[in-house]
This record gives sequence, structure tokens and C-alpha cells, in this order.
Amino acid sequence: MKKTVKVAALAISALLMGGGIFAGCANPNDELDLSISIESIQAKYDASLYSYTGEPVTITMSHWDSDGATLERAVLETALTAFKNRYPTIDVRLDIISDYEKTYATNIATNNLHDVFMVSDGVFANWSTGGKMVNLTPYIQASELVDPDGMYDSVVSRYQYDPVTGLTGSGAQLVMPRDISAHVMFYNKDYFVQKGVSLPPSDRIMTMDEAVTMWQALTERDGDYIETYGVAGIEMEGLVWSSGGDFLNDSRNGFPTEESDVAALKKSYQFIQDAYYKYQITPPSEFSSGMDPTTLFSLQKVATVIAGSWNVASFRTLSFDWDIAYAPAFSENPTKNSWSGSCGYAISNGCANKEAAWKLVEYIGSPEGQEILAATGFQFPLYESIGLSEEYLKRESQLKPNNYEVFIRSASEQPAGTWTYTKNTQWKELGYDMFSEYLLNNDASKRWDVDYFLQRVREAVNEKIA
Repeated sequence: MKKTVKVAALAISALLMGGGIFAGCANPNDELDLSISIESIQAKYDASLYSYTGEPVTITMSHWDSDGATLERAVLETALTAFKNRYPTIDVRLDIISDYEKTYATNIATNNLHDVFMVSDGVFANWSTGGKMVNLTPYIQASELVDPDGMYDSVVSRYQYDPVTGLTGSGAQLVMPRDISAHVMFYNKDYFVQKGVSLPPSDRIMTMDEAVTMWQALTERDGDYIETYGVAGIEMEGLVWSSGGDFLNDSRNGFPTEESDVAALKKSYQFIQDAYYKYQITPPSEFSSGMDPTTLFSLQKVATVIAGSWNVASFRTLSFDWDIAYAPAFSENPTKNSWSGSCGYAISNGCANKEAAWKLVEYIGSPEGQEILAATGFQFPLYESIGLSEEYLKRESQLKPNNYEVFIRSASEQPAGTWTYTKNTQWKELGYDMFSEYLLNNDASKRWDVDYFLQRVREAVNEKIA
């Protein structure tokens, strides 16, 4: 029997410049009707590889309601239905938890954990140090289903922890990735045609000089008043990384000391200040009126927006034609043009049946599990070979965007966000982010120059990094 899933598609607020992975609000008027043939996907894979010899058991599983409880549950239950087909004696009790990262941090502290619990890359550095997660490395090495070498490198390494150095990015694999997002440039094709501006290339990353020229041509003025801006949502991470720099030193215990890093920071923050006040290609706060970049794009107040792949479901309901291109970047390191986000699953060290819990975690990370999750339209697969397959690209391109491959290529290159650098992110929040307000002050007499901005940031970072 064909199993069909119908879920509400929930609009997600886009990220403000320099922000983290936080979901927005639901749009109850959007609906995504998905007919997923689980059996047709499972028929591609060898059924003999899915075996469980333990006693019948019920395991518990937690997940956030980041994109709305209805949608999160529907997507996960699609995967759990497929899992039940493979492992009929393992039941899963799924809990969708609001305000997840704050709520579950308390659970971590009190050791009140589900057998399998969700971990985002934003909290992994903090949650990984308490010894609450099973080391999945030996399980993965023995698995015939999971192929970490076939996954995007950054999505695997961001969930590794080395207790000797206290750093993430290497060591024991404590979380099985479930998904990865990518940042791209969404653009209003109808508006480009109206303005007579050539569409951005889909086969390469535009330079920042090219992008500025394009964004200026897209900016619509009525006298001194700008009605439509060229771009919103420019990512500081993409600017700094693509110009060859970083926000911390290599040891991640202080402000950068390498001249190349400092030069990249200066270049990038000068660019963002110029984008507002010299080029006038991105909207100031008084124009935005509290609206996030993707809302401005949806309302056609900006021609392009740098935003994450999770916006596709809501953008597919827009009244105008749109597509995607690579996020523009500086030429020193152009493929590091933004950050990618992710969440995954850990097994609690207190789990009474780790074998059954591993079967669930393994299934989610397997090609079959990834293909089923991708078929919901809510994510793309962790395996580039699936994401670039003719079947997958054809299906997704028919729905929009036409240039779907840009997502896959971007995810393969974009690193994890700065929140994965350290357990405490105050160095970023009370340094770079807080002082950006002065760098971008609308009152020119009170606006900081970049050199003074970086001086103050250096002091704050070195103080707050401890």
C-alpha cells in the first residue's frame, strides 16, 4: 500500500546578518502536499542489511519544533514509518519539544534524556563535554548502512569532539547528522527581467565587485527615496571567510593575530558598512521596520536575498518567479561564501537498549533514510551522490528552484557557523555583533570607522572568550 503524507508547509524567518539557526513563525496559509512512496524507495536497497535480533522494545526520541510541531512531526513520522517497515519489533515514541535548546539543556544537566535525542550544531560544543552521549565511532565503523565518507565532510566533522583538546571538529563521533542546510542567493527573476538586468550565473560564484554592480542596477529609486534594494541578508561569515580570514585565532582562544585574518576582517566589515552607506544596495533598519530579509524578499522590497535552503517550502508559494544562484564572495576563498546549518541525533549513555537506539540513528544516517527524508521536500540528502542524481535533481527542479544543484554544491563547501567554535558564544555576541550597531549607525557623526570597531571588538573578544 502506498503511504502518503500531507503536511502544512511552515514559513521560516530568515537569518539576520551574523545570526544563528533560529526558526521563525508558521504560515498557516501555505500547504505542501507530498505523496511519498516509501516502498518504492526501500525497494532500491538490500533488505537483508536491516536486521535486529534483540527483544521487542520501545525507545524514546526527542526533536525540536523549530519549523512548527505539525511539520516536524509529519516529516519525522514519515521516516519512522519507513524505519518500522525495516524493524517491526522496535517502536519509537517521538516527543516534539518547544524551545528545545533551552529546555533540553536542563534535561542534559539533570540527566533526564531520551534514548535518542536531537542535537543541533549550535549546541553541540556545549553538550558534548558532559559525557552524556554514546561514542558512535565503533558503531559507524561496523555499520553496513552508513557511509560517512559519502557525506559532506563538514556535516560529519562538526559533530566530533576531542576531550584532550576540548575542541570540536575531530575525535569521537558523538552525533549522527540528520540534515544540512546551505546558503544561496535567491533572486526575483521577474524583477530582473523588468529591470533589464542579466540573471546571475548558475555555474559559478560571482565576485563581490560583480555582485555590487548587479545589486546597484537592481536598486529602484524614486528621487532620493529607494523603493527596492538590491540585496538583503548579506552574511558576515561569508565575507570574512571568503576574503581569507576568520573571527578567532587558530586555537580559538582569542582575537586573530595573523595579519591576513585582521586584513580580511577589515576588508569585510568595511564592505558591509559601504553596502549600507556608499553603495546603498542593502536596506537600513528604518526601511526594514523589523522585517527580516526573507520577508522583504517575499514582499518584493529587495531583488535578492542571501538565505538558507529551508526557505524553499515557503518560497514555492510566492506569486513571482524566482530562482537561486551561489552567494557572491570575495576571490581569496570564494567557496566559503556562507555557513551551513545542521542537526542530528545522539544516543544517551543511559539508554537501556543501545542496540535498538543505534538502529534508529543508523537508519536516519543511511542512504535509504536520507532519501526518504529528502523526498518530503524538507531537506536535501547528506549524500552528494543522491543529491546530484538525475532523479533527485529532476524532481526538485520541477518544483523550484530550477538551479537546485546550487544547493548541493554550496552545502559541500560551506562550513559550520561560528557558534561551533567554542562552548560559549559571548565573544561573538558581545563583541562583533553588539559593536556592529555602532559601525552601522544611521547618524554619520556617531558611526565608528572600521579600525576603531575592530579595536573594540579585539578587546571584547579577548575578555569574553575565557
